[in-house]
Amino acid sequence: MNNQMNTELKSYTHPPVKGESHKKMLPSKTALVLEGGGTRGFYSAGVFEAFMDEGIMFPYIAGVSAGAANALTYVAGQRGRNRLIVEKYVGNKKYVSRRNLLRYGSLFGYDFIFKTIPDSHIFWDREVFENTDIRFLTGAIDCNTGRTVWFEKQDITAGFPATIASCSVPLAAKIVKYGGYELLDGGVSSPIPIEKSIEDGNEFHVVVLTRNQGYKKEAFRHKNILKLFYRKYPNLINAILNRHEVYNRQLALCEQLEREGKALIIRPQIPLAVERAGTNTKKLLALYDEGHEEARNLIRKILSRSGQSF
Repeated sequence: MNNQMNTELKSYTHPPVKGESHKKMLPSKTALVLEGGGTRGFYSAGVFEAFMDEGIMFPYIAGVSAGAANALTYVAGQRGRNRLIVEKYVGNKKYVSRRNLLRYGSLFGYDFIFKTIPDSHIFWDREVFENTDIRFLTGAIDCNTGRTVWFEKQDITAGFPATIASCSVPLAAKIVKYGGYELLDGGVSSPIPIEKSIEDGNEFHVVVLTRNQGYKKEAFRHKNILKLFYRKYPNLINAILNRHEVYNRQLALCEQLEREGKALIIRPQIPLAVERAGTNTKKLLALYDEGHEEARNLIRKILSRSGQSF
């Protein structure tokens, strides 16, 4: 690390923690598939903490929304970083609040989350992220076609526009213009990107969900509101109206693959007490710790089923 970097790190609110390289790369054709879920995604962040404890990394990661966002810290190898965000910043009105929606058009404060926090408060190790030799995909929906656009790891540029696009929930965020597209939440068109993982040739999938077993998504019932906001984007409207069918199909596929020994699903076992925009620090930390504990108990199974020796 050069002197300029040392000077920059001294300006952070919290002592910067340099990312660590991962010790065990899982075999090729082993994938990590990540659902979103807003602040429920801190369950996934806890799962990643268990992976970092063991130093394991997946050669392929496909995520949308909060799944893709929280995985940035995992790929950068920064143990404890996401938990510190929960402890210190998620309760801040700048992170998520109705005030943000009224003032800036987005429920989540993306400038605060993706600029202020990593630039001023909690260092994010881009160097380790970029040097981690994996395929990392972030999905967002193209508002014009209603289809998922997949951004590669090299597309995670300064300001995180691809990640912000992936997290931008319809009706609760502005459309993001990036890469020649008009984009919103990737969880609309690919809520559990298992089909993308299969399409890309992976044979074993670790799927991290943020809903309890038995959950089924219901249809969106406010078509007139969609027409009011997105009349220029009929394919987006159709995608939102069909999202429950896509979600339930992809969930059923994950569960089928698990029965066949081709997937392992990690999801909350305790009934959820956190909604998409929940900000209760105590509840979020409990969810984070649950993910950490449940993934820790499955590490040996993941290594065994993926063909990794241990």
